[in-house]
Amino acid sequence: MNLNKKLGVVCVRLALGLMASSGVLSIAQAQALTAEQQAAKDKEVQKVYVTGSNIRRINIETASPVQIITREELVRGGATSLTEVLKTISANVGGIDENRTGGFSAGASGLNLRGIGSQATLMLINGRRIAPYAQPEFQTTFVDLNSVPVGAVERIEILKDGASAIYGSEAMAGVVNIILRDNFQGLELSASMSESQKKDGKQQRASISGGFGDLVADHYNVYATLDYRSRDPMFLRNREGYLGTQNWTDYGYSDNRYIYSFPGNMYWTDPVTKKFRGKPLGDCRADRLIPTSDIFGAGATGQFCVYDEIQDSALNNAPKTDRVGLTSRGTWAINATTTAWAEVMLNRNKSTSEGLKHWFQGANGASMPAVPITHPQYPQELIDPVTGQTLAGGNKSVRVLAYLNDFPGQGQNNTTDFTRVLAAIKGTMGNFDWESGLLSSTSKVASRRTAGILTDELKTAYLNGTFLFGQSGSNQALYNQIITNSANYFKSGMSQLDFKVSGELFNLPAGAVSMASGAELRRETLELDPDQQSIDGKLFHTAQSPPGITNGRTIGSVFTEATIPVFKNVEGTVALRYDHYSDYGSSTTPKVGAKWDITPKFMVRATYAEGFRAPTLVENSTDVRHAFTNFRDPARCNATFKEDCNAQSSYDSGANKNLGPETSKSETIGLVWEPASWAIVTVDGFRLKRDNEIGTYSLQKVLENPERYAGDPAVQITRDPLTQVDKDAGATAGKITHITSLLTNVSITDIRGIDLDVKTKFNLGEWGRIEPKLTVMYMRTYLNAPSKNDAPIDYAGTRGAPHFQANLGISWKKAAWQLSADAAMVGKMSAKDDFTSDCQFELEGYAALCKDIPSFTTVNLGGSYSGLFGMKNLKLSAAIQNAFDKKPPFNPYDGAGYYRPLHNAMGRYFQLTADYSFK
Repeated sequence: MNLNKKLGVVCVRLALGLMASSGVLSIAQAQALTAEQQAAKDKEVQKVYVTGSNIRRINIETASPVQIITREELVRGGATSLTEVLKTISANVGGIDENRTGGFSAGASGLNLRGIGSQATLMLINGRRIAPYAQPEFQTTFVDLNSVPVGAVERIEILKDGASAIYGSEAMAGVVNIILRDNFQGLELSASMSESQKKDGKQQRASISGGFGDLVADHYNVYATLDYRSRDPMFLRNREGYLGTQNWTDYGYSDNRYIYSFPGNMYWTDPVTKKFRGKPLGDCRADRLIPTSDIFGAGATGQFCVYDEIQDSALNNAPKTDRVGLTSRGTWAINATTTAWAEVMLNRNKSTSEGLKHWFQGANGASMPAVPITHPQYPQELIDPVTGQTLAGGNKSVRVLAYLNDFPGQGQNNTTDFTRVLAAIKGTMGNFDWESGLLSSTSKVASRRTAGILTDELKTAYLNGTFLFGQSGSNQALYNQIITNSANYFKSGMSQLDFKVSGELFNLPAGAVSMASGAELRRETLELDPDQQSIDGKLFHTAQSPPGITNGRTIGSVFTEATIPVFKNVEGTVALRYDHYSDYGSSTTPKVGAKWDITPKFMVRATYAEGFRAPTLVENSTDVRHAFTNFRDPARCNATFKEDCNAQSSYDSGANKNLGPETSKSETIGLVWEPASWAIVTVDGFRLKRDNEIGTYSLQKVLENPERYAGDPAVQITRDPLTQVDKDAGATAGKITHITSLLTNVSITDIRGIDLDVKTKFNLGEWGRIEPKLTVMYMRTYLNAPSKNDAPIDYAGTRGAPHFQANLGISWKKAAWQLSADAAMVGKMSAKDDFTSDCQFELEGYAALCKDIPSFTTVNLGGSYSGLFGMKNLKLSAAIQNAFDKKPPFNPYDGAGYYRPLHNAMGRYFQLTADYSFK
């Protein structure tokens, strides 16, 4: 798809000037009007703004593809948050998951349009920016979808091409514009109750909206919406089969239960066989006992007691959340041409995770040493009665692996306070409209960690024998000595002053040339204030935090756009934006587009846009995060040596002051076709190419090709020396003890695909009407290079990048009745993360799992009736999410039996809702 040449010809010929976007929904909406209503509407010619342009227009169909989600579509399937709706749209691929119980931003949720990262999606409220979530997800900043209560949303407009010239240079993948109510009169009450079929995830939600004042009669309107939602945790242990256990032997994979167990396991080298011998510490259920040879291979003796993290712990797989949000607006019509308004949004989101149990490894080279021979739980059979020395072979050490189940799991309680305040004024002067606003938006996160353990105090108690595995939780004095709480604080701020003016400049034979120009001055700030215990590295198995940072920058922007009617049925658009960053210099981002109404029923359109993303305030800081990561080490995972097929190591990753900005180019070409009065079809091909991409190298690629990355300052692998024992067993390198992988400008991503959008409406006369709607994204290629020196690899179709994603919805309406069904489909994916590498499961001996992961489709059913008991303002609704209780397909990933980033394990979920309005 080479649009540059085509658009270049158009640009030269038309002298294009500026623009960006729109949608086709209003055409479909017009079909629902009666002839009388349409005639009246035609007399009231009004110009409106559409997402993707600052120019008001009569015809909202522009050159850019826009998807619109109405308020009815938001809630009819039982959704109570924006996350539940937006995460399943066809253009979104994964993103930050609010249901994680680990990570750095539990309870928060972010979009990932086109799958190139949340930072490439620009989120707006009523066309203006939102402060990003204050706590970065490692090094990823994003806007938390849970900052906006669903009760305040009128509709959502999704611009699916680049809009850097219109809204901001980083809008590479597109824009999501959340449109709130602008005025409201009366009082609306809403309440709902929900629960999963497995009797968890129970939810209560209530909303009240009130407003008074008529803009025409009273010249003012004030309204507010208060929205409250509380949701209990969800537990995988309540799900059947592979979802409810980590023993996947019945499903063609390994027993993935942990050898870290309660009270624990010890193992050592047998002096005769030279192989490991295992022994549980204390009693163990019969179904938890396995031969040590299952872990360490043939010849190993003894037994291990394994631990099923899903079944044997109280770990919640979706946290408890409590949210309350206030959205309000006051509007004052000063006179016939001038209107002022103010908006205030306050939202608090609490997420509570019980967290993982503390794990303990005592071994040479670990943070805790091997078991001292003086420890009361040291195996007595290994102590020589004559010399008092150990009888263990090998390096003479006894290792211990344990979960500390008698201590509370480390919890994560995040409290997020989001604030957005806007004061704005707009008016008309002659043929021109003008608008100016002052915006302040902040996100504050208090991330409290409960029941942490102090490393030095635990180590002292372990070495002197006062810490006993399985027996120390009841030792109150020891408990008080080693248990601690901690708190990390984060703040993200954004303030903006803007002004824009739009109107008609002059007339051409084909119509008026319209323009819009404006300027913005924006200040962005970020503060990270970690707990001093974390900075000092005192917390056991908790990533050591870097010192706190304070970072900020100022951005000044000017932009202009124009629409040019070249012929009666051909319109060109051109836009240009200039941004100056106080820390990264300047950028100029253009966008051009054209649309050709070949007939009243058929239109073709195309756009070309460029983007620029300066590193975020966390990416260009000194914030290098310390964590742990899992990986497969090919030097220690092969045909004969299996110890590190699922290895773990400390891991440093994060900021890099030497980062350069990303740039992008995007192209779309498509058509809009109205084959009949009841149907509209849009098809848009897209290409998005991002250069100088900020990210980290693929760790698996680095481990597979260490020579290629030798000497690169962005990545470093530290290993222990290779022991003779491991070498004889088949290992080719020592155990990895530490990984450093800093952000760097890796290379490029080049994505090509097609969007399909079909909207229909059928009038059934006395039987009402039905409204089917279909959106599909086909990702033809997803090219990404693991480094600047490598050829791009096509990831389309691999795990995490399905070729197809789709949404199909249908609603039936008749008088007081409404029924709906909405299906969301994630297409099949390869079990491979990379087509150029061997399948991980095959390397582990499970070749059957290297087949495709089947597609996953869930269906939400909804229904409502208004006027029960003669109360015309009362509406009762029922919804069933995942109505057919579809289980996500089996795929071992990140400790669970399904692919968490794109699939959901909640299962069937019921909801009842009552709404009442006072008019």
